[in-house]
Formats: sequence, C-alpha cells, structure tokens
Amino acid sequence: MVALPLTPEAASIFEEPEYRVEGPLKVSGRARYTSDVRLPGMLVARFLFSPHPHARIVSIDTAAAKAVPGVHAVLTSQDIGERRFGRYLYDWPVLAFDRVLFVGERVAAVAAETLDAAQEAINRIEVEYEELPAVFDAEEALAEGAPILHPDPSGYYYLTGERPSRPHLNLQGYRLVQKGEQDIERVFARAYRVFEDEYVGPKQHQGYIEPHVCVVWIDEAGHVHVFSTNKAPFSLRHQLSVVTGEPAQNITVDSMFIGGDFGGKGHSIEEFPCYFLAKATGRPVKALMTYAEELGACNPRHDGKIYVRTAVTRQGKIIAHQSRAYYNGGACAGAKPMPGLLFPTGFSALQVYSVPNTRMETFMSYTNTVPGGHMRAPGATLAALAGEEHVDHIARELGIDPLELRLINALRHGETGPMGEENANPRAVEVLEAVKRDTNWGEPLPPNQGRGIALRLRDVGQGKTEMVLRLLPDGNIEALYATPDQGSGSATVIRRVAAAVLSVQPERVQIRYGTTSDAPPDPGSGASRVTHIVGRAAILAATRMKEQLETLAAEVMGWPEGEVQLENDRFIAGTESAPFEEVAARIARGEPVEVRGEYDSHAGDEKPEDASFYACVVEVEVDPDTGQVRPLNGTIVVDVGTIINPIAHQGQLDGSFVYGLGNAVMEELAVEDGKITTLSLGEYKLPTEMDAPPLRTILVPTEIGPGPFGAKAAGEITNSGVAPAVANAIRDAVGVRIKEMPITAERVYEALRARSATS
Repeated sequence: MVALPLTPEAASIFEEPEYRVEGPLKVSGRARYTSDVRLPGMLVARFLFSPHPHARIVSIDTAAAKAVPGVHAVLTSQDIGERRFGRYLYDWPVLAFDRVLFVGERVAAVAAETLDAAQEAINRIEVEYEELPAVFDAEEALAEGAPILHPDPSGYYYLTGERPSRPHLNLQGYRLVQKGEQDIERVFARAYRVFEDEYVGPKQHQGYIEPHVCVVWIDEAGHVHVFSTNKAPFSLRHQLSVVTGEPAQNITVDSMFIGGDFGGKGHSIEEFPCYFLAKATGRPVKALMTYAEELGACNPRHDGKIYVRTAVTRQGKIIAHQSRAYYNGGACAGAKPMPGLLFPTGFSALQVYSVPNTRMETFMSYTNTVPGGHMRAPGATLAALAGEEHVDHIARELGIDPLELRLINALRHGETGPMGEENANPRAVEVLEAVKRDTNWGEPLPPNQGRGIALRLRDVGQGKTEMVLRLLPDGNIEALYATPDQGSGSATVIRRVAAAVLSVQPERVQIRYGTTSDAPPDPGSGASRVTHIVGRAAILAATRMKEQLETLAAEVMGWPEGEVQLENDRFIAGTESAPFEEVAARIARGEPVEVRGEYDSHAGDEKPEDASFYACVVEVEVDPDTGQVRPLNGTIVVDVGTIINPIAHQGQLDGSFVYGLGNAVMEELAVEDGKITTLSLGEYKLPTEMDAPPLRTILVPTEIGPGPFGAKAAGEITNSGVAPAVANAIRDAVGVRIKEMPITAERVYEALRARSATS
C-alpha cells in the first residue's frame, strides 16, 4: 500500500527526464563487468562436458591432459569429492560422479595459462561411459518403468530444512490446489458446456548478450574473492559456503554490473569448480562460457505441457476449472530459487478470473535434459497461452465476444483467484473497460487480418533487504546497497526515492553498490521486487536520515530544537533558512551520521497479493498460402501505480512486449535425444526492432501499490500476454487454432492444411 503521500515535490522529481546514475560509466566504457576483471597470474578454466544424456562413468584418465604445457590443474570428482550445489535444493554435481544425467554436464575441469592450452587438455581427457536408458519428456518421466535420475535424494541439502514430499522420485516438486467443491466432477456434470484443451511450450534461452562469467581468487590470507555475473550475490555466497565448507564471512562476492539477465543470471554453475581450481593452483581462475555452452548447457526456460478443462453456464460464466501442468525440470532442480521447486503460485492458467471451483495439479519432473532455470515471469508464458487461448475458444463456441466473456468472469473486489488467493486491488475490469473505450476493439478488419486479446496479471516480488545512508564529508549522502544492476536502472530508482523523501536534489544522493563484505544483505535483482523492496528500504532509511539531519541542523545552526524542517533542498527554521549543502557540510564535521533502513515485505500480518493487471491486444495478417504471420499493431493496457521513472518504466513495458513477441513466434531450443541442437544465435532467433509492430501503451493509473509512493512492478508485466494474443488474432484472421509455441509459419500452415483436409 502507499507508504507516503506523493507530494508535489516528489512528483516533480519523478517526472523529470531520466538521468541514469550509472550512465556515464557505461557510455564511456568505464563500467566494470566481470569479463573485465584481470588479476596477476590469472588462469583460464575450461570444462569437459558429457556427450550422453544418461551414462555410467566407468573410468576417467587425465594423465595426458596434465602433461599439456601451461596446464596447472585437471580436476574430476575423484579430486574434489561428491559435491552438489543449487539455489534451494543442492542436487547438481559440481563435477559428475558415478553417472552423467544430461548432455552438457561438467565431468572434468582444467585450469591453464591460455585458452588454447586449457582446451587441448580437455581434448586429451579420456572417459569411458556405459550408456543407460534415458527419459526426455516430463510426463513420461512419471510413467512406470522410467529411469530414476535421483534414486536416493535423502542426503541432499535443502535451503530451509525439510524438503516437501513428492509422490514420485522423478518429481522435483508437486502441488495440488483445490478450491470450492471437493468433488469437482459433480460441478462438471451439471455444466452447460465443458471445454478441454492441451497446450505445449518449448525450452527457450533468456537472451542476454553477456554470457556467464566468473573469476575466483583465494588471497594469501585464505579469503575467497568471487567476481560473478550472478545477480543474487548473497545467495551465491551461501551456496559456496555450503559446497566448499568455507565460512560465509570468508567469501566476498562482487556482482556490480551485469550485461542482461531476464531471469537467467540468478544461477551459477562454474563458480563452484573454479573455487576448487583456484584452491588447487593457488592462482586466480577465470571461466567464460561460450554461447554454444550458454544455449546448450546452462539453465533454459522449462518446456512443458498443460491440460485444461473448464465448465461454463449458458451465459458464459465459468463454474469450474481443472488443470494438469507438466514441466520439464531437467536433470537437476538446482537452478530453482523457490520453495517447493515450483513456479510462483500466481501463474495459473485462469489467474485473472473468478472461478468458484478448481482442481489444479503441477508436476515438475526430472528428465535427462539440461536443468531448467528461470526466465522472465517463470511459467507465465505457457500458462497464459493455456488460459487465454482457452478462454477465446469458449467465447467463440458460445457466440460471445471474447472481451465480453472476460468481463463476465473477471476477478473483482471480494473475490479470490483460482488458487484461493486474495488480491489487494483487482483491476481486471478497469483494464478491460479501457480496451473497450480507448482501442478499436470490435471494428472490422480486412480478410486474413485478425485481432486477439489476452488478460493477465503479474504479482509484485517480495523479499527482505537493507540499505545504509551515510552523510559524506562533502555534505552529500551516500546510499549503500547490494542489489546488482542488471540493466534495469535500479540505482536511479533508489536515488529518486531517497531524494524525494529527504526533500533534496537527486544529485545529492550518491549511489554505491557494495559487495557481500561491504553492504547489508539483499536477495538480489529479479522477481519484479527491486523497486518494491529496495524502494521501501530507501524510504525508511531516508526518513530516519531526514529526522537526524533536522535535529543536527538545529545544533550546528543554533536554531530552536524541534522547529527545523528540510524542504526543497533547504533547512528552514521559522523565518531563517540555509542551503542544504552549507548545513550538511557543517554537520559532517562532527560525529558520523549513518542510518539503516530494513524492509521485509513478509513482516506483520498476512497481506493480500499486490498485482498489476494488463491486457494485450495484437492485430496480425496471415498469408493463407504459407502460414506466415505478420504482426500489424500492438496495444498494451497496463494497471500502474506511481511511476518513479517514466522513461525507464515505458522502456520496461516496450521491451517486455518485444520479449514476449520473441517467445511467441520464433524462439525455441530444439532438442534431439536430450541434446539441444540450436547452439548459436544464428539458429536461435531473437526478435529485433524490425520484427516489432507499432506499439501503443494505455496506462490505467491507481494510487494503490506496494512500492514506494504506491509504485507497482513493470519489468515482467507484458511479456506473457503476447503469445495468446497472437494465437487469438490468428484464429480471428483465418479460423485456425494454434496451441503450441512458438507460433511459426509452419505450424499455422499445417493447421490450415488440416482444416482444409477435414472440410
């Protein structure tokens, strides 16, 4: 909810054109990324990857590799022991032992003086494998007789203690949610119509340009220094401590600037073997993934399949919904940061609708494929296709306008979502009314052109963080925090929020990112939480700092205590006043002034979810002879709170739409016998400006939001609604339904052919 009223002064700060705090460093090339780190004596690491999806390791011979000039260490699990890592569940071997579980699993590690020497050593390692039966499909992994990937997981470390039980050993996680009538079949039996559909989504890469990079160095005192592209440095520090046995305070992780993320940089792989290489050699060790390794053996979006079944009345009111979602978690669950090893609970297919009776199951399976990780709005894109294409199917079969059917069923105040979740301010109706009022919805289009809509929501991220504000000797104020900047401009948000609370010019707030040894704990970037939790911590710290400065200003200026106010960059006491810089400089000559702001979104009473509702409307043209789909126009209607940085906010919405368009129509990591075959960006297509249609944004503002001054999340809002909007537009244009991503010309063409064959 609103933490502070939005004063005219704060509003003027937020409305100013964006000045990115880190902008000068980036445009001048002075911003330091992990790849830029150079240390004396630094070695290069390379890894031997498994060529098999499932095989027993019979033997490994490293003698020839160790003989390569310039090689300082060659390690296998025989050297480092049976060690596993992960974010929540530690089930991913640092180096494979006994068996390999997927193509691309790291089997051996080499540190050498040059990349060529390291690669030559890798080429000389001889491994004898005995191939074993493999399973690649999430549903088949649960069938009788499927190979069990982790037969004895009882000793795996789990972050919060006891791991939730699962009904099958090949399940990473399982959830059953029921709402309303327990015997849901009774509701289906009395429905006017029942609709059933099946939807499929592929593995996809997050699409950041900077690959994963790390440098690990152990100094003479034994302190471990880690430079990493990991966006959650405190989490990585904890993982390294568990895996290596090093005390957490003996490890410093530095992740200052990150060259893109989109969900993929919260997970680390090579930092763990690099620690053992650094320990074995006594030298700093650097590992940089190639893009073939990124695409083939990192942490892609999970592929999956969702079965949905929905019961409706004659008037189109949804009275029951059932779903079974099977997600391919890959060979390990270590890349997942969530308890239960599942996606966040809000990503149900019908998340924006009031459904009185539900039964929803989610299965996250182990398979012999590359372990799945998080990608922008994890799980949401496939769930959105499954929900919103399904709703259109119902609407068209009942002869109801798709927007009107959504209005009939949209979540309203006092109602709960399909999983029983409450929402603090459900605004589905307001968003849909804006579509009706402010777009060309309902206007006829030429032949082979169609218009589609999707309605979704995105929960704001939660968490706990801290921030320190210090008065500097020059009278400026330093904000010390530990959230890495992965390109979202979080430092600018912090500066603006702190300045608005302090009532000073934004330039007076100096932002300093700190390592895990400098700054207070932070959960890292991601989950649409940064503006929410870091912004709220900034408000608390700035409020305390302002109170202290006003008290100290009275002392140094000889003004009456309790009458001093800091407003508009000046200290004011009755009829007297003085510029901020003059008074702050005098205060700084005394004792240090430092305050801390701690914010925990989970503290206190249980609160309803805060979410942003949005609609995506897409117009397309379909070539009936080839199936080629050309997006003509896009419109996003977004429920927003106070906007801290208008340019960055719009950039997030625009970028998220284009991101969603790529997910929808072109991006797919193709898999053959467990091996990813799209191993270059020439094969894995990412959208460019030329692929994006004209895009219009319609904002539906509110003063209610969880972030500072009532702000809401923006980073992951619009991407998941694009695919179903495109699919629905294709149905509107040429009458065929596409229920699998990506929605390629080939799939549309095959659907057109199939319709012709049956007509």
